[in-house]
Amino acid sequence: MRRGPEWRGSASSPGVPGAGGGSHFHIENCQELLPSVLTSLAPSSFMFATRPLIQRLPKACPHARLRPEASSLHQLSRHRHLTTTSEVQPRPEPGSSSSSATPRAYPFSEAVISSPKAIPYEQQLGLMGNVEKKLISSGVNQEFHNFFRKNHPDSVRPLSIIRVESYTNAARTTSNVFTGVLMAVRRRGTETSFRLRTILERVGVEMKFSVFSPVIKNISVIKRAGDLAGAINGKPVIRKPRRAKLFYLRHHPEKMPDIRKISKAVTSTRNREQVDP
Repeated sequence: MRRGPEWRGSASSPGVPGAGGGSHFHIENCQELLPSVLTSLAPSSFMFATRPLIQRLPKACPHARLRPEASSLHQLSRHRHLTTTSEVQPRPEPGSSSSSATPRAYPFSEAVISSPKAIPYEQQLGLMGNVEKKLISSGVNQEFHNFFRKNHPDSVRPLSIIRVESYTNAARTTSNVFTGVLMAVRRRGTETSFRLRTILERVGVEMKFSVFSPVIKNISVIKRAGDLAGAINGKPVIRKPRRAKLFYLRHHPEKMPDIRKISKAVTSTRNREQVDP
């Protein structure tokens, strides 16, 4: 806080009880309001001369304040003090920045262990979609998964004839072959399974296989439903089904395609193509 030149004056105050001989006023930083004429006034007329000046102080000096200089109540009763102070704030120099404007770095602790960055993944699949994708890509028999995907171009429709070769023991020394009509597909990621149905000695037989089972040795498609390529050469054609679940074949076996006849025709055609390329 800087203060300008000050002016002190004293005046006797007759008629004021407890004045004790005079009143003192302390005025600072408002010397422009005190003309030099006031210094020649008599002490008795000083209070009456400075009355309009005191009324103008709040407007002229908004930062001014009045304070008594007495140190005790007895001195305050004997003397009256008028003090005006004005605070002058230093202006920042052009081109210099204040210390409050400069940002301070937060003192990070060296003991804090930052977590590793997350592995980026495809946002369209989501978390579980990426987990299933990773499990499928690292699982066994992943080449057979495209046969049972819904929108894949190599997907197999119901009523198609599929041949599955699976192991019969843990040592994988012997295998078994089952051929049947695809009745339904259960898509559950790594737990995807399908059901085949055939007729043996006029008895319906169904088998359920898991696509990613280590027991599966090979899955091959003998004839696709809705494939019209073999109709030109006189081969049997399987019509395109209207449903995704063909459980009605259990009660209507006559609607099932002849698996033996179709398998024999396809096998003979493949053998002929191998002999005459």
